[in-house]
Amino acid sequence: MQRSYEIGFIVNPDATEEEVKKVNELVVSLVEKNAGKVEKLDEWGRRPLAYPIQDHQEGIYTFAHVTMGGGSIAELEKRIKLNEKVMRYIVVRLDERLRKSNRLVKKWKRHDERRSREPNGGQENDYQDQDSRGRYQEEDGDDE
Repeated sequence: MQRSYEIGFIVNPDATEEEVKKVNELVVSLVEKNAGKVEKLDEWGRRPLAYPIQDHQEGIYTFAHVTMGGGSIAELEKRIKLNEKVMRYIVVRLDERLRKSNRLVKKWKRHDERRSREPNGGQENDYQDQDSRGRYQEEDGDDE
């Protein structure tokens, strides 16, 4: 059964650009070799680490969203672990509910963008009787 996974790994900052590309290609080829599909490869670049790893204060981050069978994950993890340039890695199975919520978030963002393009930001001017806290003031006609 094909499942969705997110693979994150941090490459040693001393690695050259070519070495980083080789690590990325290794992950992509391992996924495709095991009848999987790389949906998205997101290279974040050089970022500071939360704590020092192997006396390094920063690393080169890469995340891959993949779809593949669960039995192939162990081999993928083993091959990533054996790579000397990879300092840390993580493989997380994405829950179907998370994927649905991501679709909803994208839908809400599109909706907000459409509303922001409307005149007056999609809001009407009926807020004029509100005080500074957003509550409506009573209109009883008495001015005290």
